[in-house]
Amino acid sequence: MNFNFDYTEKRVIMSVFFCTAFIIANLTTVKIMEIPFIHMEAPAGVLIYPLVYVLTNVIAEVYGEEIARKTIMLGLLADVLFTFMTVLQIYLPSPIYYTGDPSLAFVFTQTPRILIFAYISYLVGNFTNARLTVIVNRTSGYIRLKNWLVVAFSEFVDDTIMVTGCYLGLVPPMDMLIIIFSTFIISLVWISVAQPFVAKLVSWAQKDVPAELAV
Repeated sequence: MNFNFDYTEKRVIMSVFFCTAFIIANLTTVKIMEIPFIHMEAPAGVLIYPLVYVLTNVIAEVYGEEIARKTIMLGLLADVLFTFMTVLQIYLPSPIYYTGDPSLAFVFTQTPRILIFAYISYLVGNFTNARLTVIVNRTSGYIRLKNWLVVAFSEFVDDTIMVTGCYLGLVPPMDMLIIIFSTFIISLVWISVAQPFVAKLVSWAQKDVPAELAV
C-alpha cells in the first residue's frame, strides 16, 4: 500500500480525523472525570476535543480559511448524522430478551439544551480559530507561538459558551467557573504538548503543494 499522499489527499486525511475527533468528543462528554490529586472535574471529551482545534488551525494555515470553514461545517453535519442514528436506535423496538436499552439511552441521549450549546460553542470557537489563524499567519515572527495563543483563546471561547449555556441556572456560578477553568487548563496542557507535532503536521501538509497554489 502506498502511503505517499498528495496535497489534496492530506486534506482529506485531516478532515477525517477532524470529524472523528469531534464525534468522539461529543460522545465521551457524557462521562465526567475527576483528575486525581488536584480534584478537578471535567467532561472526558476534553481528552480529544483539543485535536479539533489543532486541526482547524493546521487546515486554516495550510489550505486557507474557506477550506477550514467547510471542514468545520462537515464536522457538524457528521455529528448531526451520528446523533440522529444513535437516538433513532434507542427508540427502535427491542426483543424481550435484550436488556441493553437503558445503558444505550444513558450514553446516547443528550438534552436539547446541551446539544444546541455544544454546536453553538463548536461553531463560534472554530470559526474564531480559523479567522485568527489566517490573520496571525499574515504576520512575521513567532508564528508557532501565535498559533498556540489562537488555539488557546478559541478553546476558552468554546468552553465558556458551552458551560455557561448548559449549566446557567442549574449550578452555582462558582461551580460553572470551576468547570470552565478545569476544562481550559486540560486543553491548554494538551495543545502545549501537541505544539511540536503541529509544526511537523503543517510541514507535512505543505509538501507537494501545486505550483498554482504556491505563494
